[in-house]
Formats: sequence, C-alpha cells, structure tokens
Amino acid sequence: MTRRLDIALTDPERRHAARLAGRWNDLLYAPGPGFSSPLEPGVYTSSFIVLPGDGPALRVSSLVVPAFGGDLCRIRIEPLPDYRFETLGSLFEPSRRGLIYAMAPDRRTGGARPPDQPGWSIEDQALAGRLAAVTEVRVVRERIEGGRGDGAFSWVADRGLALTGPGGEQSLLLSRPDHDERAVLAAPLGLYSALVDPGAAAIPGASAAELLGYGDWAPPLSVSVEALSLPNADSSGNDA
Repeated sequence: MTRRLDIALTDPERRHAARLAGRWNDLLYAPGPGFSSPLEPGVYTSSFIVLPGDGPALRVSSLVVPAFGGDLCRIRIEPLPDYRFETLGSLFEPSRRGLIYAMAPDRRTGGARPPDQPGWSIEDQALAGRLAAVTEVRVVRERIEGGRGDGAFSWVADRGLALTGPGGEQSLLLSRPDHDERAVLAAPLGLYSALVDPGAAAIPGASAAELLGYGDWAPPLSVSVEALSLPNADSSGNDA
C-alpha cells in the first residue's frame, strides 16, 4: 500500500495568497548571513513580509514536515499584526537595510547595527517595478511518487507562489526544507523557470527535482510540478 501525504495550503492561507494579487506597499526581509548569494543574482532567502495595499501584513515562510525519511515542506502565508519595522530591510527601497543583532568584539556586549557584510542585505536594483502591482498569483504544486512495493510513497505539496508583475514579469516565492523556516524569492526566475513555465528550456543541473531539493533522493522518484490559478480574493473575508 502506498503511503500518501497532503500538505497543501489551508483554505485561509489560500485566501491570504489570493489577496497578494494587487498593489504592494513594500516587501520586507530580515537581513543577515545567507540572504543573497553572488552565484545566484536575484535570488534571496529570508522570511518575507508583504505589506499589501490594504489589509494586514502577510508573512511568507516555509513550513517543514518530516516524512518518508526526509524533510518535506510547503509555503506558509499568515497575517502578521505586529513586527519591528526598523529592523527589516526593504526590497523596494534598498537604502533601507534594516538592522542585525551581533556581539561586540569583546564578546561581552551586543547590540543592533546595520548589516555591513556582502550578501546580508539587498544590493541590487529595487524590486518595486516588478512586485508593487501583482496582477496574478498562482500556487506552485508538486506531486511526488517514489519507492516500490511496501515502501511506496507519494505526496502533494504547495511549494510556492508564482507572481506576475505589471509588465508580465515572473517572480517566485518558494519554500525550502530547512528548519530556519526561510523561503526563497527568485526575481527574476532564472533557473527557477522550470517550476513555473512548462515550456522553459531544460538547463543541466536545474531540473524540477533538483530545484525542489530532491536531486539526491534515491530512485525511483517521479516529480511533477504545476502552477494553479487562485480564485479572486473575497475582500470581505476576515480570516485569522
């Protein structure tokens, strides 16, 4: 018998995700080590906070679920009624880099200071042009089947959100199976095109399985991905 697992978005999360279609006032991130990489321009890793044109701030992060001998994950979207704005960087205004907390050289005291190391904050062009007016949000859903006989397993997981900008620009918020709960933002898609565009050219070393984190899972493993449209948000809803 095949063991099956469904880690799709909850109904409230789907409604929160649908509300991301529209105007964004800002997209915030927590600065620090690992935020960006010189090897992948336009790819950032953080717990992101979207400030929609109306309604509460929404935190986008990863929910990790241990299963089948590994760690699975899905994207998580939740309202964030309270946060420390001054500690966060802005992907719309790169000059606002936020603060990090670090120990002093004597290792006896600590405090807040700007993120002054390469890769700890955004140093590229602002992303407001592609994300300040999102015209469509789609759910990136993975379907996995693996194993044989009594060891067979399968799961469905909502791994990310594909975002379309005002000029048709594509960006992606993708969960990752790490326990720091951070998500990945790819803007532009770059190698991650394979997860959003079925017609994207194949790139060696960047198959859907590898981009999703299953490149070293033991065969047989079948990986398929689809981007599903969300219904229009009900602006009268009051989901917690």
